[in-house]
Amino acid sequence: MKISILGYGTFGGALGSHLVLKGHKIIKEKIEVDTEVVIVAVPSYAVTDVLIAHKDEINTQKIIICSKGFDKSGDLFSNILEKEFPNNQIYFLYGPTLADELESGVLSVFVLAGGEGREKLKKEIESEKIRIVLSSDVIGVQVSAALKNTVGIFLGIIEGAGMGQNTQGFIYSMGLQQIRNIGVSLGANPDTFLGFACAGDLFVKSRSRNIGVEIGRGKDPKKLLDEITFPKEGINSLENILKMESRIKTDIFFFKIINSVIFGELTAEDGVRKIAEMI
Repeated sequence: MKISILGYGTFGGALGSHLVLKGHKIIKEKIEVDTEVVIVAVPSYAVTDVLIAHKDEINTQKIIICSKGFDKSGDLFSNILEKEFPNNQIYFLYGPTLADELESGVLSVFVLAGGEGREKLKKEIESEKIRIVLSSDVIGVQVSAALKNTVGIFLGIIEGAGMGQNTQGFIYSMGLQQIRNIGVSLGANPDTFLGFACAGDLFVKSRSRNIGVEIGRGKDPKKLLDEITFPKEGINSLENILKMESRIKTDIFFFKIINSVIFGELTAEDGVRKIAEMI
């Protein structure tokens, strides 16, 4: 199978290396006329623009989104892309999968969400070291993948500030509940949030969590974010969920507190105290 990967960076490259071992031909950063699958692994804010830039080359290829976030307009990718690409099947591939571990062959599990054809894609991607769980809940896995990064930053802040496992476990659990509440309000299956795309991925000590650790240790957030060269997906998702407030039929107070802690309006301790008052 000929597969194009748009966004051949750390994650896209790791996935591409795996697919080459599976016998697929990988095309980097372009789409050829006989490409069968397009994988998108660019930063979340660029997903729509990158695909639209390639619109003339996209006909009936299957499109797999690996970018974890919301569209920059403050909407789900599925809502935007179904309008822009009505002739394409669109899927979402997410899970607790750090790029370096993927590259080194550590056993990893993804959730592949989408409609018709996902069983065939599972066979094309899966191996002894990469397992695929199928889902039809495209809303749930998108919300999971986007907001787990934001909660991950907050978990990192708590860790960096020296708070204990009890507090971290509390925020982990509250974060899952709040992500689930938002997802369900948008039409997701509540069971999705106990799976690999949310609970599993939130467990992983990702780059988002590492950003939080530095903030928790006292580094100036604005300076830190200016210095970071990799995509700041947790921050992007936080900005977008605040934009989406009017369309979400549930309270997003939890994420407003995270925003206040990240940008210095509240201390980590005050943020945790306010979240504890939500119980």
